[in-house]
Amino acid sequence: MRKIVFMLFFLLPFAIMGQQLTTVGIVDIGKVTMAFYRESQAVRELEEMTKRLQGELDAITGEINQLKERQLEAERIGNKALSLQLEEQITSKTNYLREYYRIKNAQLQERRNKLTESSSFLNELQQAISFVAEDQGYSVILKSSDPNLVWWSKQVDITELVIQRLLKNQKRP
Repeated sequence: MRKIVFMLFFLLPFAIMGQQLTTVGIVDIGKVTMAFYRESQAVRELEEMTKRLQGELDAITGEINQLKERQLEAERIGNKALSLQLEEQITSKTNYLREYYRIKNAQLQERRNKLTESSSFLNELQQAISFVAEDQGYSVILKSSDPNLVWWSKQVDITELVIQRLLKNQKRP
């Protein structure tokens, strides 16, 4: 019996120390992608498309605001027919704006997705994440965009380390 008790007290600490704790890290794939491709033609085109879209949205919003001002003026002077006509135009333009934004935003998202879908980039990304995870002692890496993640500490965010690794590997001859 003493032997069993001795073995439990003597061997138990070694058994506990032998178990490895799982260390979880987080990476923002979107941020990594934009940093990796920052100087690429594809990202410049994406940024230009985004600026152009914002300009178009601003212009349409300006038109809607002008129509609203005209409608207020028509109501002020008592021109109900013109007010109703302008209200219809406002509703039509507002609906157009929503649909236009939805379509253009989907197109932009598709372009962003194409950036991350190249097999060579995905391979480099996986290698960089693996390197950083092993180097920093992480056993699991999750995407920051995972809807199941509610909160995480900045201490486990390896995004910048992955970006540095990718850029370092990219500069190699």
